[in-house]
Amino acid sequence: MTSSTQGVAALVRAHAATVDPWLREAAAWGVDAATARAALTDLEPVLAAVGDDPRAGLAIVRATLDLVARGRWHTEAVPRTVVLRVLPRLSSWLRAWPDDVVPAVLAASRGVARSGLLDAWVARVAASDAPDQAADVRPALLVAAWRCGLVRYREAALDAAGSLPPPTVAALLGVPCATVTETLERHRSDRWWWPDRSAEPGVVQRVGGFVGWGGPWVQVPQVAAGGPTGWLALVDGTVGAVVADVHGSAVVGLADHAEVTVPERPDARTLPVPWVDEVTGVVPGDQGVVLVARAHSYALDVVRLGRSG
Repeated sequence: MTSSTQGVAALVRAHAATVDPWLREAAAWGVDAATARAALTDLEPVLAAVGDDPRAGLAIVRATLDLVARGRWHTEAVPRTVVLRVLPRLSSWLRAWPDDVVPAVLAASRGVARSGLLDAWVARVAASDAPDQAADVRPALLVAAWRCGLVRYREAALDAAGSLPPPTVAALLGVPCATVTETLERHRSDRWWWPDRSAEPGVVQRVGGFVGWGGPWVQVPQVAAGGPTGWLALVDGTVGAVVADVHGSAVVGLADHAEVTVPERPDARTLPVPWVDEVTGVVPGDQGVVLVARAHSYALDVVRLGRSG
């Protein structure tokens, strides 16, 4: 086998007619030869992972030079991490559709990484075979992102899942292939349902958290009814719409919002929860759940009520 040191150099020499314009373009953006050479040297393990497929190698080289030119090839840059750590784990996808997979993974990884879900997302994608056609690459990445917890993509992901082959969806969602259609239909009608998840009363999702523990907030949040989802979080001087399902949660800031009223404090003894705390607000939601704020919690709880709740 050719040594890794020769991998990138051999690829560049063999495809000079293709790579040289990319190098000149990078130079026009101020990238000197030493910087370009160092970035390409970083790619040796990546190219080794994808094997001797020049299409995959060239797609990675092209993306890398573009990132270098835009100043996004430094040790703390997410795109560099994606190229060096994520793409090698998706070698079968790269070999199948290199010109589609590389830009799609780089684009999708931005939102996934911001949510702290990059590793889980990559693992879920890597567990699935490469799509049968290039057009399915981006929808598949979207479905995996939603399943990992990016709830803002839920509706788009459910639509995308309906257009993908059942075996691909099954691998991305982690459900048996024979149950894909039923799973998607049931979850679309009830965002708190999922196979093997308990349907008993109790906490089904948490929202937010203290910034010192990886959450977004420095103050304890309150809740109110309203906004596009019916649930509002009032915290740190802002108002945001709470978006959640069985897989994840998010709070979307609202630039324009009407005055909101915090609901009266209910009796916590009526809630099927595992904690003892003063409840500061409860807002009803759909499918028999409520959004709960507590006096001593930096997170909000989505609680499924019992039949008498």
